[in-house]
Amino acid sequence: TAVSLDFIVDEETGEAKVRDGQNVMIGGMITGKMIKITKNNQQMAFLTVEDMAGSVEVLVFPKDYERYREQMVEDAKVFIGGRVSIGDDPQGKLICEKLYPFDSVPRELWLQFEDVTDFRAKEPRMMNYLEESDGNDRVVIWLKKERAKKILPPNWSVCANRELVEALTEKFGAGNVKVVEKSIENR
Repeated sequence: TAVSLDFIVDEETGEAKVRDGQNVMIGGMITGKMIKITKNNQQMAFLTVEDMAGSVEVLVFPKDYERYREQMVEDAKVFIGGRVSIGDDPQGKLICEKLYPFDSVPRELWLQFEDVTDFRAKEPRMMNYLEESDGNDRVVIWLKKERAKKILPPNWSVCANRELVEALTEKFGAGNVKVVEKSIENR
């Protein structure tokens, strides 16, 4: 919902595009990490997150540092949600509340069939492809004629990677296979 340029305070107006206290989500690569020890002898972090336009400093307080410390490594591509802090500096900061690695964005693999008869004819072949893959991406079946949608149970979740999508596309047609990324804002 925001990029690094949105945190820069305009010299004339004294305001940034993002407001103090506003909840936003940024995405980028962690290019710097500094650990500090608080007065209570707990660890917190100061991250530099870089996107295509610039960088933003992200403060990670002890509670959230403990929760996300494994994902906070340099060169990691992440989404960070939190509260904007605009102080007297020429650039605002983000106070981390949530952190998601890019590859944890929830996705769905959609497979379209003409109708229920077409689906039943192709179902065994489709299931063979799906059981070869293991992951967290849900599989959604769409029956075009009936305008019916069925979400397969979690035990049929796959890793909707390029190889699986290409194999399914080759078997079932380019217009019948699609990967949909879901929003992480409300997670």
